Amino acid sequence: MKIALVIGHNERAQGAVRATDGRTEYDWNGDLAEMIRDLDPEAVRVFRRTPEGGYSREIARVYGEVDAWGADVSLELHFNAATPAAHGCETLSSGTRGSLALCRAVQESIVNGMPVRDRGVKVRGRGDRGGASLWAGRAPAALLEPYFGSNADECHMADDYKSVLAEAIYTAAAQAARQCSAAT
Repeated sequence: MKIALVIGHNERAQGAVRATDGRTEYDWNGDLAEMIRDLDPEAVRVFRRTPEGGYSREIARVYGEVDAWGADVSLELHFNAATPAAHGCETLSSGTRGSLALCRAVQESIVNGMPVRDRGVKVRGRGDRGGASLWAGRAPAALLEPYFGSNADECHMADDYKSVLAEAIYTAAAQAARQCSAAT
């Protein structure tokens, strides 16, 4: 069983900034990824996007590394940002059978573990925002948006439940990865 965690964004373009403490998606999710990896260091590997060559090359490069490692599933870690009132958890899928199964399991696990509104699983095409990450690799993929960093209450909730979030992501991803590795 192999679970790939891709940190959303990169060290140069770090993504959205949290309303409470100014931490970026890249920074906050780097910590979350390490928490998840620590739950099963043999099965989980963390991958970081590098900014050389533009967005398309960045995505192709990191998912090429994920494929070379032989991941059974991949999850790209983000958080949402919009208005201060926006709230909830959503998971993005390519719409393939494996991706949908992974995304539904992760979404359910997160909303069952945290007091967060269920915004559901949303399908993205290759050209849609977030779609490149979902279609670039061989393994079923999910792009996670577990809360809104633009909402101070959700930032506090995410901090309070960060270990629960890590466990929820790992548990659902491990279940999906075991199913994928058993099917091959």
